[in-house]
Amino acid sequence: MQKKEIQLFTNAIQMAKDEFYLDASQKLEKLIKEFKDSELVDDAYYNIGLCYFNMNQFEKAIDLFQKVIHQYPDSTISILDGGNEFGKTAAKCHYATMNCFLGLGRFYLALDIVNALDDYPDTYVLIGGQKKTFKEIALRAIEVYKSNT
Repeated sequence: MQKKEIQLFTNAIQMAKDEFYLDASQKLEKLIKEFKDSELVDDAYYNIGLCYFNMNQFEKAIDLFQKVIHQYPDSTISILDGGNEFGKTAAKCHYATMNCFLGLGRFYLALDIVNALDDYPDTYVLIGGQKKTFKEIALRAIEVYKSNT
């Protein structure tokens, strides 16, 4: 990876953490345009989707998450930002899509997504030093959603 693409990515992630979602999205789109073959492209699309999710633009977010799932099925989660997630980016995108469907009130579509996470047993998040698969986290999100509706 080149220094510039790493810098674009890490700056964009910081902007997103600071809730400058439009600015973060623009930086990530610049990375995609300038470094088409970068191993960060799948992560950039995911993070643009996450920016849309955080702006409650769930349909746009779903489109980006689905793009990663279909165009980058074997890509892995970048650890450049010091994250606690490991494995396939597509698993993160399935989980994020599920959350979009919950945000849209489409419970049964969210349930369908949970089953897709069976394909990613080695993709997980470290929470309190323990590995939690995205399927486990998704099932918990479904429980919380059901208890609040």
